[in-house]
Amino acid sequence: MSRGAQGAYLLITTKGGATLLPKTYMNDNPKHSNGYKFGPYHADTVDLELRKSGIRIRLQPKPFQVLRVLLERPGQTVSREELKKLLWAPDIFVDFDHGLNTAVNKIREALGDSAEEPRYIETLPNGYKFIGDISEKFEQPSVATARVATAPLAPSLLTAHADPRREITWSRRYLVPGVGLACLIAVVFLVFHIAPRVFGSSSGIQSVAVLPLKNLSGDPSQEYFSDSMTDELITQLAKISSLKVPSAASVVRYKNTSASASEIRQDLKVDAFVEGSVVRTGDKIRVTAQLIDARTDRHIWAEDYQGDLRDILVLQNDIAIAIAHSVQAKIAPQSSSTESEPRQVDPRAYDAYIRGRGYWFRSKTANATSGDIEKSGELFQQAIQYDPAYAPGYSGLANYYGLMAGDGSIPAKEAWRESEEASRKALALDNDLAEAHCSLASKMIFYDWDWTGAEREIQRGLELDTHYAELHNLYSHLLAYTGRFDQSIAEARRAAELDPMGERFAVQRALRFSRRYDPFLAEVAVVFAQDPARIHKERAWVYKAKKQHAEEVSETDQELRIEGCVPCADSLSQSYSHTGYPGWLREKLKQLDRGSNGNTVTLEHSGSTVTFERAELYAAMGNIDMAMQYLNQGYREHTAQLLRLQVNPAYDDMRADPRFQELIHRIGLPQ
Repeated sequence: MSRGAQGAYLLITTKGGATLLPKTYMNDNPKHSNGYKFGPYHADTVDLELRKSGIRIRLQPKPFQVLRVLLERPGQTVSREELKKLLWAPDIFVDFDHGLNTAVNKIREALGDSAEEPRYIETLPNGYKFIGDISEKFEQPSVATARVATAPLAPSLLTAHADPRREITWSRRYLVPGVGLACLIAVVFLVFHIAPRVFGSSSGIQSVAVLPLKNLSGDPSQEYFSDSMTDELITQLAKISSLKVPSAASVVRYKNTSASASEIRQDLKVDAFVEGSVVRTGDKIRVTAQLIDARTDRHIWAEDYQGDLRDILVLQNDIAIAIAHSVQAKIAPQSSSTESEPRQVDPRAYDAYIRGRGYWFRSKTANATSGDIEKSGELFQQAIQYDPAYAPGYSGLANYYGLMAGDGSIPAKEAWRESEEASRKALALDNDLAEAHCSLASKMIFYDWDWTGAEREIQRGLELDTHYAELHNLYSHLLAYTGRFDQSIAEARRAAELDPMGERFAVQRALRFSRRYDPFLAEVAVVFAQDPARIHKERAWVYKAKKQHAEEVSETDQELRIEGCVPCADSLSQSYSHTGYPGWLREKLKQLDRGSNGNTVTLEHSGSTVTFERAELYAAMGNIDMAMQYLNQGYREHTAQLLRLQVNPAYDDMRADPRFQELIHRIGLPQ
């Protein structure tokens, strides 16, 4: 441990080198008090808490540090230059004047003070002065300082260092946006797992939420960067620890909002939460964060982390892995997979990748906009161009091609070939990349129909990242197609729990495939609460499966009228009135044949979705020959809808037909 003007530091040894972590809550000057009482306020400089009449007032770390310096020198002028030397690292470029002004404004806001008529903080030409009356000081020793100084930590984990000022900007070998995150992860791990064992704490924190980090760069276009930092911190904490960490989708509603600790605890069901901010200026990055016990609204720690983006990036979890390994046997044993050595990454590649991923994830939510998928593909391509050895870029590209194959935007054969090539390239670069195992498994399921190979890739991916929601959803698909419905529903629920927005359709789909109609409709009512037409459509599907034709006709009529297709609804209604259900089916087939533009659609140019709609209609009409024609057309096109033959009740009356059984055999589905 090293002491100096800037405080104490922990030297964390990793496979890539050593990194200093700023020591938190350790008072370097024993003469300074640990708490001050003035007016109705109590400032605890050990726990970084400001309270008014016993009620905690939220104050970010940097403003609190400024307040602490002023409280330590009441009645004395503290110059702006002194504050800069004490609280701002010398080799990080930030707008100091703006930062200090903001910090002082935050202090005044918390204290109900003003620059015009100051009661506590007076502004002077060259600095600031605390002018309030300090009625009481608290001199109890800092437990953290005493305990850490004598703690029996491993020599490789706690080492003296001579120059903390120079090292605060981290090792020049690893200059990354993820460095701040990795340090933040390490300190969270330190607080949760090492500190309780060293200090004898019994805090019992089992879960932590990472609230959206605020973008304080002064540039709204950098919002995606702060969002990505939040997402990476969530991912890494979940990977390396036994902590329960809510997904990014679960916490996104707290972006640009304020909520009490009790509200956060109740809503997210966590014991603690992280909040903070990100500042990115050119090749420099700064992360400020504080960890708060949600049960008591008490600060656990708070710190600033700074890094350099000028040359390279490093994988965000480097330091986190080093900390995790030091406590592995005592916490939650994980698989002994070999971690990848940290590698240098072109900052432009990382930047393009996280922007592409942002478009990708947005495309899966209710906030999706036209062109999101295409934009993600372009950015993943850019990432690879900037850094051909960057595995996540290839994995992102594999996902893009897989989705384009699924919706028919690119011919299935071509798109899935591109997807597999990108997946295998990603795995060749980093075999421990769960996303790449997921994209390869997708191709094996939806195009190769290789159930054994796909399950192997999925299970490998889940070993690497059990919190990967998309992988749980994919596994739910495979389990349903192969007749393991209870497991399928369980995996779908896990996916939705991990990513409530991105995987919001997973549970209703699993229930649909398992033909559990009542819970399916209950889930539909929740998921599609803002889409009444879709609710009527799904009800019609259930009535069709139950052969309750009058109810199916009624629900379809309501669906079409809500969607504004009144002529379609009128035609179907007239057909049903004159010729009953068979006539209604024939009218639906005519409308399908005319297509959206009124032109007749042929068998060869029907498109995968229309192909199966026709097959279902012919099956309902009892025309098995025509239904099989369209199903065989789907087989020639190798479309993913074929995988649902065994879970679709529309084909129940065809299952005894040898042609249908032979098709099921060709696909490899269980009989």
